[in-house]
Amino acid sequence: MSEQDDAGLDADVIEQVSRPFSLPAIPGLPFLRGIAGGRRRRRLVSAAAAALIVVAAALVAFRLAASPGPDPALAGLIHEVTTVPVGKSVPGLPASASSVSAYSSTLIGDGGLKAVSGPPLTRGGKPEVLYVATEYCPYCAMENWPLIVALSRFGQFTDMTTSRSPEFEHVAPIDSWTFYGSHYASRYLSFVPVERYSNVLVNAKASPAAGASYRKLQQLTPAQQAIFARYDKSRSTPFLDFGNQAAQTGSGPIPAPLMTGKSWSQIAAALRRPSTDLGSALITEADLLTAELCRLTGDRPATACPAFITSIQLSS
Repeated sequence: MSEQDDAGLDADVIEQVSRPFSLPAIPGLPFLRGIAGGRRRRRLVSAAAAALIVVAAALVAFRLAASPGPDPALAGLIHEVTTVPVGKSVPGLPASASSVSAYSSTLIGDGGLKAVSGPPLTRGGKPEVLYVATEYCPYCAMENWPLIVALSRFGQFTDMTTSRSPEFEHVAPIDSWTFYGSHYASRYLSFVPVERYSNVLVNAKASPAAGASYRKLQQLTPAQQAIFARYDKSRSTPFLDFGNQAAQTGSGPIPAPLMTGKSWSQIAAALRRPSTDLGSALITEADLLTAELCRLTGDRPATACPAFITSIQLSS
């Protein structure tokens, strides 16, 4: 390429470089420039905001689509536990058990459930069932199963969560449930659970053998504390108060060895197999609790309170 060509090329390049352009001095022009610039900036800000909104909406939609729905396995487990029919309706129960005398004979025994006398315990105009428990307590873990079965005959649970008690008082871990964070609705009664401690230690050095080593969850109100102290002198859990008409300290007649080593699914399956040792123990306790709930609600609903249930008598 010749020097002339180079010069010509340089000239072309120079001509393509943008040059500053200025208007002649006109009165008021700076003001107009400010307005035009302000409008442009507002348009840019508005466009940017609209873009951000679109991106945010897309992220929310993606998160909703990507977030997992309810766990089908947990939903199925909850259904199994909360839909156990009453007594003679349980599949596999011998036909002779449909008679009052035959079936009730398997339910005799108080399991710690005693008649008491006190001012009516109510909430929202309905009789109240107060339950004091702890997640680390294996006896609470055992009692939770039949208690859920019994209460589900009178209402409906939501937001239920599985739990496992640690090894405590020489009882191996038990797969169970926690009432912490759950909700219960019924036309006939109010259920007020108080889970005082969790199943999680406060720190790695805490002794798992001491109840105080576990994280606190809920605190009893002064009124609840008074009821707890009146009917449960040892302040042990689990504790149940049925409207101050009956109270139960400790779990029902459920042998711990039948529960330990069983998964949630195995225990739930036993609720439909009353001919097994575990199934018989769980159904017996569930029906004992159901009988007391029937007394509390005036035998309502009728589906939960057939004659062979309401005929069960408690020790005083």
